[in-house]
Formats: sequence, C-alpha cells, structure tokens
Amino acid sequence: MNYEKPSAQNIRRKNRSEILRNIYFHSDISRLEVSDQLGISPATVTNIVAELIEKKILVETGIRRSESGRPSTLLAINADYGKIIGMEVGETFIRGELFDLAFNLNGKYEFAFSNDQVTEQNIVEEIIRCVKTLTTVANVKESEVLGIGIGFPGLVDPVKGLSIFTPNWGWHNVSITKQLAGHLAAPIYIDNGAKLMAVGELLFGAGRGLSHFVVLLMGTGIGSGIIANGKLFRGSSNNAGEFGHTTINPTGPLCRCGNYGCMEVYLGAPGIISRYQQLSQSVLPHNGNDQIESIKQIIILSENGDHVAEQIIEETIEYLGICIANIINSINPDQVLIGGWSGLLFGQRFLTKIESVVAKHALEESLSKTTLRLCQLGQDAVLKGAAGLVLQHFFESNGDIEDVIIGGKAIDV
Repeated sequence: MNYEKPSAQNIRRKNRSEILRNIYFHSDISRLEVSDQLGISPATVTNIVAELIEKKILVETGIRRSESGRPSTLLAINADYGKIIGMEVGETFIRGELFDLAFNLNGKYEFAFSNDQVTEQNIVEEIIRCVKTLTTVANVKESEVLGIGIGFPGLVDPVKGLSIFTPNWGWHNVSITKQLAGHLAAPIYIDNGAKLMAVGELLFGAGRGLSHFVVLLMGTGIGSGIIANGKLFRGSSNNAGEFGHTTINPTGPLCRCGNYGCMEVYLGAPGIISRYQQLSQSVLPHNGNDQIESIKQIIILSENGDHVAEQIIEETIEYLGICIANIINSINPDQVLIGGWSGLLFGQRFLTKIESVVAKHALEESLSKTTLRLCQLGQDAVLKGAAGLVLQHFFESNGDIEDVIIGGKAIDV
C-alpha cells in the first residue's frame, strides 16, 4: 500500500474544519480551550480563528476573567452569516423550516397532499414553493441560504441526488436535484429521511455524545438510521437499516416492496388501519385517508373499550417490541430511539409495554447495555437532520460555500 503524506494545505483545511466544528458546538469558548480540546497548537488556532473572524463566520462574544492568568476572549458562530433550510418530504406531506446558522428557527412551512397529487412535477413544484415561501416570509434573499437539505422516503442516492425507489409512489431513479437546480440558487442535498432523523438526533438531540445508537422511524413506512462510532453507517449502497423490510412472517400480506410478511406490513400506518377496518368491519373517520387521525382514533377507541382496537394496539406493540429487539440483537447499540409521527404516538402512550416486549425477545447481555427512548427532537428530527447535512458541508468546506456543487458528495456525519 502506498502512503501519501498529507499536504500542508490538507492539514490546514482539516484543522480549520475541526476548529469551526468545535466552536460551533461549544459556543462561548476560548482559543486556548479549543487548542486543548483538539490538540492543535495555540498558534494554529489563533491564526485560523483570525481568518474565520475576518470572513465574519465567527464572532467574539465577550471576556471571561479568571483569578489567575490573563482574561480569555470567547468565540461563537456568527448566527447571521447565513441561513439553512431543512425539509422533510414524507409520503403524505412536505414540511420545511428556515434556520439561521446557530439553528434558531426563522420560519415554518407545511403542506399535506393525497396520493393522487403525488407526481414528480407536483413534488418538485411544492419543494420550490416551500423554499420561496420560507425566504419571502422571513425577508431573506436566496443568496443568503447556505444550502437546502431534504429528507426523502425510500431508497436515496445522496451523491447523484436520486430518489432510487419510493415504493408508495412507484418512483424509480427520479433525479430530484437536477429538477430543482434550475429553480433554486442554493446547493441542494438529499438523503433518506430515517437516516437524517439519526443525523438530527446525533447533532442536536438524544444522540449527542453517544457512539452507537439507532433511530427507528415509524410512520407510513418503517425506516431506521444507524450511528456507529459516532458516524452515520450507510452500508455498501446507502441502504443500511431497512428493518421495515425484514421478514417476520413469510406467508404474511404482500408488502409494497414486493416481498411478503415484512415488518412494515404490520407496523406501517396503512397496515394498522387496514387490520382494524377488516376486523371491525367498519370504516374509520376520513375513510383512512388521513393516516395520522386514523391512528389516533384507533388508539382512542382502544382506550374506550373497543375490543378490536385493543387487539390491534396490542399486536402493534408486540411487533414494535420484536422489531426493536431484533435491532438490539443485531446492532448492539447504546440506545434505540423511537421516532416518526406514529412511533411517537405509540411511544408516548405505551413505552413501558414496548419495553416489556423488548425484554422478552432481546438477548440479555445486549439489552443490559441499551436504553430505549423517544426521539428528543420529535417531529423536527428529520428536518433538523436535513439541515444538518448543510451544516456538515459547511464544516467540511470551512465555510467556503462558493465552490459547492449541487448534488455533491455525501457528507460523512
């Protein structure tokens, strides 16, 4: 194996990236503290910080006085340096949020759609409308937007900017970034929503400081994001974590992926709603078209003594516990986080019961090292993870966004 010695330029870029990241997540920190935490010489830190202040990426926030030694000047990110947009394209909705660089919320956008509205053109147009609305309402120029991160359902190629396969829509190899490029000035990054949920929790939520954890997204479909050694684990083709398409019953119902008896058939919202309606021989309000309201209604019915609803809820808790036990047995994480709109509905009400099922099926030694929690970011986990893609590129590029290529490389978070 040939070893190529890193150039002085590469070392300097790496140092700048680490210093910028460190100051971002340890706001109001001194130069000496940055040096001590990163093991980079005080002189190098001082020189790089001076450059970042000159570019208005960093600001000095005040003085910390000590009983001994000289006072320290404190540093933080300049929140006004630019804006970031995070967006979640779900299977029945689009949500977007505008943040400043310090991740203060500057605006929200939400749009719900039905299946007959899902075409490439409609989705692309709605993404563009989301961006335009957020910037207009917040009185922000598009040139101020550092980047747009978008979470998509299904299989995604973040390097090529493709929605490889979205089963519920029947999409195959749809080029999202290419269709958006002519309409939006900012760099665009896309990835699978469950993976971005894990990124969000890693950067801003319950996963901060953890090396190994899994986020389980439960909504219309089932997905997950795996953090291993503090980084997103993608697998060889970015498809790691498809626990929704692990087989639990080979003679079970047909899944939208083409296989039978997948976990998603039993845990996804359409499957829960369908089982209730078949067993009760009744139609839920909204005819099941509004999945969120339908799942809420089944939960309420179970709490009010509807025996069919009780059975469906108990079955769902059982399947969810088994799914989490399988994750624990195969991944051995420090923590499993339940997220997604349906996952949060079930987790907030039935976490103790879910834990009981997990305990029956997980290996004792693995379970002893794992805690089960809800996503701390709630419904914002995917959005913040999508915005986190932009933030990660900001770190990697040392704030030099002018050389960003739309649909650029996948960021290793």
